[in-house]
Amino acid sequence: MKKHFYQKLQQDFVTVRRIYAEGNFNSLELEDVLADIRDARKTVSARSTKDERELLLYCIDTLLQIISENDPVKIFDFADTIHNVPEIYMGLRNQYSLYREINYFRKKYGKAYFLDYLRVKPRFTKNAPKNKWEFFFPESDETFKKLHPVGYYVLAFIGLAALMLPIILYMLYVSCVNPSPNEWPMGLGFLGGFIMGIGLFNIVAAFIHQYLGHLLTVICLSGGSVIMAVSLYLLYK
Repeated sequence: MKKHFYQKLQQDFVTVRRIYAEGNFNSLELEDVLADIRDARKTVSARSTKDERELLLYCIDTLLQIISENDPVKIFDFADTIHNVPEIYMGLRNQYSLYREINYFRKKYGKAYFLDYLRVKPRFTKNAPKNKWEFFFPESDETFKKLHPVGYYVLAFIGLAALMLPIILYMLYVSCVNPSPNEWPMGLGFLGGFIMGIGLFNIVAAFIHQYLGHLLTVICLSGGSVIMAVSLYLLYK
C-alpha cells in the first residue's frame, strides 16, 4: 500500500488521542475518524501483507474495543501507544522501537495486551527500510536485547555462524575433502563465501526486524555462489 495510506491512518490515531485528551470532545468528529479507521481496517484486511495485518489489525480492533469500554484515560493511553505504528510500514522505524510505549501500556493495563509483539519471528520486506543505516549502530539492538536477552545472543551466534558457514564449507572442501592442485583461486572462493554469508546473515537479521530487503539477499546468495563456482572451476581445471 502507498505511503499516504499509512500517513492517514497515523493521523487518525493521533486525532483519537487528541479527542480523548481534551475531555469534552466533539462526538461528530469522533464518529468521522472512527469511520475512517474502520475503512482502513477493510483495506488492511484485503490488501496488506501478513506482517502488516497482524499488528495493524490488532491495533485497530483493540482500539475499537477499548473505545467501547468508554474509559477516556485508557483510550488516550492506547491511542498514544499505537499512533506511531504506521511508521513501521513507511520504513521509518522497526517494530521493536515501540517497546517503551507498549511496555508502559502493558504495565498499566495488563500483560494480556500485545502478546504477539513479544514473539520472536522474522519480518521480511521487499525493500530495505529508510532507516536502514541505523541498523549498523550498536544501540539499534538494545530494545530487542531487553525484550529477549537470551534470544538475542542465540540469534547473534546463529547470524555469525551463517556469515562464516559458506567460507568454512569451502575451506573444508578444498583443503580436506578434495585438496586442490592449484591455490591461487582460493582467495576468490573466500570472497564469494563471504558475500554469500552476508545474504544468509541478512535472513537471520529479519528476526530482529533489521532485514535489508530481498534484493540484497538475492544478490549476495546468487553472486557469492557464482564467484565460488568460478573459484572451484579454476582450482580443479
